[in-house]
Amino acid sequence: IHACTDVTGFGIVGHLLEVAKESGSKINLSFKDIPIYPNALEMYIKGETTGSNQANRKLSQGFLKTDKRLSEKEEELLFDPQTSGGLLLSLPESQSHELINQLRRQRIDHVVKIGEIVSVGTPFVRVI
Repeated sequence: IHACTDVTGFGIVGHLLEVAKESGSKINLSFKDIPIYPNALEMYIKGETTGSNQANRKLSQGFLKTDKRLSEKEEELLFDPQTSGGLLLSLPESQSHELINQLRRQRIDHVVKIGEIVSVGTPFVRVI
């Protein structure tokens, strides 16, 4: 494992940007693979938000691109601090499947691959 951070108040994008900036990397994030709490999207559809979403979005300006056509409410999930508690790990692609299998054998079932570091350069997160 090359890097690990807990996903807390900055949301998934904020913490991916932290990794990207520290490693000088460009990261692809697969929106469809992000674990989302039940009813989180519905909260945004109803017009609710958190006290952190706007600030988290502002921190990502200039470092984030969404290739996938996301609704405004889906996009809010990227900045949602309610993801608190998960860990974001960075490791070589060649080791990812084995680590996922090892964790699942230990009954850690909520393990998913959500993206990949695609190149070194200007720090950036692209949602695909």
